[in-house]
Amino acid sequence: MANKEQINQELEALKSKFMLLNTDEERNAFRSEVKAFANSKSDEEKQLVSEAFIEGANKACARVDKLIDDVLRNKLDGIYESVSWSYIARTYFNKSRAWLSQRINGLMIHGKEAQFTNEEKQTLLQALRDISGKIERTARVIEQTL
Repeated sequence: MANKEQINQELEALKSKFMLLNTDEERNAFRSEVKAFANSKSDEEKQLVSEAFIEGANKACARVDKLIDDVLRNKLDGIYESVSWSYIARTYFNKSRAWLSQRINGLMIHGKEAQFTNEEKQTLLQALRDISGKIERTARVIEQTL
């Protein structure tokens, strides 16, 4: 019987093969290979395969979440010096500027990278839209004086 490490190695090899597929014909042949792989496993090994898939999916989701946060940080870079983050932290989150900065910059807090929750992202979105609207209204007032 294969152990967890062996199963992971076999799955990594299959994943590497999958990444190189280009045609429908190659994908169909690969499906047959995966079915043969699954059929060759005992019930215990199938359980290990299942656990490995779940673990891999969780890791992939974590990488996607990190990528999304990195993109958010990158986009905020374009306005970072133009915005009062202290004001946003106090007014919209009822938190300190340090708290907001930790999330924007993905700092390690208690051994974990600080990240925005979806609700906090929504609050940040609303804050930026609100401030944008205030700036636009102020610009129109100034424009009317010209």
